[in-house]
Amino acid sequence: MGITHRERVRMALNHEETDRVPLDFGGSHETGIQADVYDGLLELLGFEPETPEGRDGGTEATIIPSEKVLRHFDIDVRGVEAKLGTADARRMVDEHTATDGWGVTWRRADAASPYINIKGPLQELDDPTATDVESLPWPVADDPQNIAGLREQLEKLRAETDYALVIKLRNVGVLYLGQRLRGFAEFLTDLLSGTGFAEALLERGTEMTCDFARTVLTEVGDLVDGVSWADDLGIQTQPMMSPALYRSALKPYHKRLGETIHQHTDAKVILHSCGAIRPLLGDLVDCGVNVINPVQVNAAGMDPAELKRDFGNDLSFWGGIDTQRVMPNGTPAEVAEEVRRRIGDLGKGGGYTLAAVHNIRADVPPENVIAMYETAREVSTART
Repeated sequence: MGITHRERVRMALNHEETDRVPLDFGGSHETGIQADVYDGLLELLGFEPETPEGRDGGTEATIIPSEKVLRHFDIDVRGVEAKLGTADARRMVDEHTATDGWGVTWRRADAASPYINIKGPLQELDDPTATDVESLPWPVADDPQNIAGLREQLEKLRAETDYALVIKLRNVGVLYLGQRLRGFAEFLTDLLSGTGFAEALLERGTEMTCDFARTVLTEVGDLVDGVSWADDLGIQTQPMMSPALYRSALKPYHKRLGETIHQHTDAKVILHSCGAIRPLLGDLVDCGVNVINPVQVNAAGMDPAELKRDFGNDLSFWGGIDTQRVMPNGTPAEVAEEVRRRIGDLGKGGGYTLAAVHNIRADVPPENVIAMYETAREVSTART
């Protein structure tokens, strides 16, 4: 009798060789698929059309594939979201503009474009202070409504399936939160200013996110195999800030969150952080991160073979299939070759869960999605 899906993922996360590389499709942060390509995928697979619930709506909506699709590709992971209060609740202002529970304005260019946060409640302040931080409508992190139904949902999955289970903590990245409330460039500038505002916002945000993580994991930490959270720290060419600034300004807060998670579960900590973050990987290990997603292989310094060589004893890798060039522009044969390379780079000795680098966007041919997952099963099984 072969190993279960859960055993396969756990072995890989513990750096043990498995019968094949585990596969994820929507089970962790930003590993889903956009609505248009999902419709095409269903048609190509010969499945009936679906109306799944997607984040934000429109053709850019992020879809978590249905159970039928996940089973077709023999996906090993299932994810469950834990949402922080009403922070994400959106009210439509017009067809393409919305505001959320924080008072952040979001806008999209058209129905086929994603919503982008364009204005935060603190963005236009010339000299923000700690008092401005406290004036925000902070969610109640330990509100019982934040965990309503979570345990029942995970217990059912645990009892009725053999999949690895990941709890996805939404809105816990303190850099992301600062940029959402204050503005992308404005908050990076604040980190350098030394006025105390950025520290006050990071402190309050970390207090909230740690309380939220503690609440969720006290409820379900015994039922999950991974805890996924997100805080993008890189751009295509480099980290968003110098390693020195990261260590002085952000690392203490990330470390508090990592410690809080580990205190309340034995599950692995999975951090989604895009871009060229190699200079920060050692620091993230210090913060309790066990798994890096998405392994943006086209970003500077993110050569997967070198990452495996230099960090493979301390980190597992999750993602790695290029969504910038190969998935949208390659042939199915080129996608298959990308998968083979990635398994060769990252899969030896365990420590790799295969997924696309980011949500599969509408410019990806559905044939390439099929090629990615079918090749992964074939090649990784042949490695044994």
